[in-house]
Amino acid sequence: TEEPTEEPTEEPTEEPAVEVTHPLGSCPDDLAGYAAAFPAVIAAAGDAAAIEDWMSTCGSLTEERGELILTELTGDDLEDAVVYPTIVSDIGFGPEGSQGAVLIYHANADGSLELVHSPPIYGAPTPLKIDDLNDDGQLDVAWSVESCSISCVLEVQIVSWAGDVYTSTIEPGATIAEGTASFAPVGPDDPGTGQELLLEGGVSKAPEGGLAVPHTERWQSIDGGKLRRIDWRYDQESEGGNCLGLRLVEADIALQAVDILGYGEAIKRYTSALTEPLEACSIFGMTAEDELVLLQGLASFRLIQALGLSGDDAGAAAALDELLQAQPEGPYTSAAQQWLESYAAEGDPLAACDAIQQIFDENDELWLITDQ
Repeated sequence: TEEPTEEPTEEPTEEPAVEVTHPLGSCPDDLAGYAAAFPAVIAAAGDAAAIEDWMSTCGSLTEERGELILTELTGDDLEDAVVYPTIVSDIGFGPEGSQGAVLIYHANADGSLELVHSPPIYGAPTPLKIDDLNDDGQLDVAWSVESCSISCVLEVQIVSWAGDVYTSTIEPGATIAEGTASFAPVGPDDPGTGQELLLEGGVSKAPEGGLAVPHTERWQSIDGGKLRRIDWRYDQESEGGNCLGLRLVEADIALQAVDILGYGEAIKRYTSALTEPLEACSIFGMTAEDELVLLQGLASFRLIQALGLSGDDAGAAAALDELLQAQPEGPYTSAAQQWLESYAAEGDPLAACDAIQQIFDENDELWLITDQ
């Protein structure tokens, strides 16, 4: 019999990369290339449609990602540009590997464009609004950045031109998991001015992401300052929305905004958390009974602090008496009693906190119980 013969094989060859070309110029290799290319592309294009066609041909603009905004930003009647080129790669931080840049160009009198702001971006940017958001007489540029690992997190960033550099006009922490960001006019009864930022959602897809209860955050500017969080409300109609721990998070946010809202809102929320028929969250691996004891102790402790700081000495003393009756040997009871005594004697809330720090250092559950 004849021995089988092997078919001759050819070494595989790599297909040469196809260079994408466009009448406005070659496509950049990366986002840094886009930053360098836009001044010439915008100058040669003549209109937004031609620029968008170039971006689309090069893959940095689709219906889902990327944006071009031509507008006046600095009050000199020259057309500036804000560009959000977004590409997809194996190193992108955004959904499905998307990665973008935020590029702000100012126009010069001779018609040229100068890149004046290009902040670090880790994910896919989406423009939100260009307007005087904090009512200080200056335009703000707002966008969100979506970055993903197990779940996707949205962060809102806002900057304003300060005459020589762009500076942030929002406090850190404007992030929400699997959520949305939008702006709306500040209401007539609200403390802020201009427009408020609404963050809605917040239900993480992470396996250990806690309770699947969405919430809404409201961020406003006070007297033309940076936008800051003034309110946080969970959806009480959602499954798990009657959790005492969530109510305490709402109250804590109100306590952080006492310089704007006063102590009344925080006191109302802590009091409500102690009087409504709420349940344990059961996310810490302990029994519901043990968790409720800790949450109720924390609610009372915070209520006593809020009442004391507001100047209601009688109310703070009455709340402490109730805590002593409910949890005579509880750690929060000891902390509240020592804190109130120290604050009454010295009038220094920070020194009063220092006096009880060891109680919390020795028991992590006391400060981790609301997952905040």
